[in-house]
Amino acid sequence: MKILLTSGGTREPIDAARFVTNLSTGNTGRIIAEALAGLGCEVVCLAAAGGVKPAGVNLRVVEFSTFADLNGALRQFLRKESFDAVIHLAAVSDYSPARIEAGGREYLPGLDAKLDSSPEEMRVTLRRNFKILDRIKGYAAAGNRQKPQLVGFKLTSGAAPAKVLEKVNALRSADLVVHNDLAEMKGAHPFHIYKGGRRIADIEGPAALAGWLYKSLSRTEALCC
Repeated sequence: MKILLTSGGTREPIDAARFVTNLSTGNTGRIIAEALAGLGCEVVCLAAAGGVKPAGVNLRVVEFSTFADLNGALRQFLRKESFDAVIHLAAVSDYSPARIEAGGREYLPGLDAKLDSSPEEMRVTLRRNFKILDRIKGYAAAGNRQKPQLVGFKLTSGAAPAKVLEKVNALRSADLVVHNDLAEMKGAHPFHIYKGGRRIADIEGPAALAGWLYKSLSRTEALCC
């Protein structure tokens, strides 16, 4: 199988020294990418510049930094190459800085310069980003490529079961959704897998998750071909 995997967190620049980001380290993605490559898959990993990265045979690693970087890389790869599956694990910023106000002046975000830190207040206006997950199959179709099987991830924090199901069902474009909750990630690292709005498996640890995904995606690929 040929798999495109995204891993780590985006960084949205405020200025040359400051950015909006998240807590993702990319380690789960690294483990899954290396495990799939070890099982014989050809893996292309789009890995965050600030996160850990996989290494080994059967692996190509391409760095991204911002939301725009990641979206552009996904679009380019999916239009130019055919993939059996996309595992979209990256923690993507829901918002990016659009405007900064400080010291009575207005600035556009970017990496060109560092803003003066003397003003007592700085106001950053954020603009909502679109959901990359919803465009992945369309990017493949635009390049006349087969639509890949799509695995999405949803992280919650102490969410009730009904809220989890609501969040999972919102990822309509994904064929499989892997859910985990921050409240459960102390020591063990459980993953809950959903398909068609139904919880179908519980897996502990990213290495075991990689094995489960390999079997599931391989089986679906065989049925489709």
